[in-house]
Amino acid sequence: MLQLPRHQCRWLTVFGLGFGALVGIALWSSLGLESFRDRPFDFHTMRPNELFVVRGLTRRQEGSVKVGFAEAYAPPQIGLYGNHVFQHFGAEAFGPSGDASYFFNFWYANLALPEIYRYLRHVERLGQLPKKLILIQITSPNLDNGLFIINYGHELLPDLLLSGAEGEGPAERTLHYTYLGWQLLGNVLHETLNYNTLILGLTRSGTSNRLVDPTACDPDSVTSGRAWLRHLPGGLQSIVEGAKPRSYCQVRFWRGAFRRDGSTDARYESYALIQDEDPLRDTERGINAGDEQAIARQMQAIDALGRRNAVKVAFVVPPAYETDRRNSVVNQVFDRALALVPDLTVVDDRDMRTDPALFMDYRHPSPKYFRALVDELRRCALLD
Repeated sequence: MLQLPRHQCRWLTVFGLGFGALVGIALWSSLGLESFRDRPFDFHTMRPNELFVVRGLTRRQEGSVKVGFAEAYAPPQIGLYGNHVFQHFGAEAFGPSGDASYFFNFWYANLALPEIYRYLRHVERLGQLPKKLILIQITSPNLDNGLFIINYGHELLPDLLLSGAEGEGPAERTLHYTYLGWQLLGNVLHETLNYNTLILGLTRSGTSNRLVDPTACDPDSVTSGRAWLRHLPGGLQSIVEGAKPRSYCQVRFWRGAFRRDGSTDARYESYALIQDEDPLRDTERGINAGDEQAIARQMQAIDALGRRNAVKVAFVVPPAYETDRRNSVVNQVFDRALALVPDLTVVDDRDMRTDPALFMDYRHPSPKYFRALVDELRRCALLD
């Protein structure tokens, strides 16, 4: 029987105890994070200029703000489900008076089609689906080299991940739940073993009093603050300053903040417009030959959900700011996927790739694009 020297046994013991203690602290810290689902926030109560500050929250906490709203309050006429690529799609694209009761942007972190479907299944069970139109943003294939189309981003709330996990028979159901169980484990670990979660959980960063009206802030306070803080990561800035309500009158807190329609204000973001920013390396593809079947199945499942609830569904594929890269592998896989779903409503704007005015950066469209998209939806008779 192999016996380790005493000093190695001591080292392994110290390592094991230290590792276990750190994991335990991380678990305890994650349990201390607040959720907006317990006390859901009503976006309908926000005034036109107000922002809901999300600085100091994890991405899953940010998502829980909108999930809580979707669960507890009246659904909009039109709902958008997607990821951060469409975060600047606001109600003003439909006209000057839009708000959360007409259009709401439920964008959430890096959600892909499988997670969006589960999100919608959860909302469907509650009878809270949008009333007239569901817009589904699909990440353009050349963005992130095909990631976040059918790949799990590990940021959806765990109980929502299990929505829509039905199988047809015992064997299929077992396989389905086994696969989802593995995804759920990755989902939980991704959130728990995260430095941002650890810091926020240990400091018990609060989730109350997060509304701010930039137009009501003292102009001197908007750009004030200690200069050295600006060199720290955003989360640490919030923690050092205590994230007091009065400190939200500074522009850095308005970046990523939610407006009353769920979108974020592009004016407060900082972007660099770089064409072809993603190099599309062969070793980093998110989709490959054969994945077109999975993409088509996810789109068909979402469309079927809309049909059984008498709600229109339209898929939107936005452009990336790029040169002609239509022959990339991921783009060809996606083309084949769309060919498998000719009966679905798809707004494919990938060719609108050359006008810099349509973009904030390589992956985020500008408000000008969203106005053009709404015009396109009207031409397709998807809007009244």
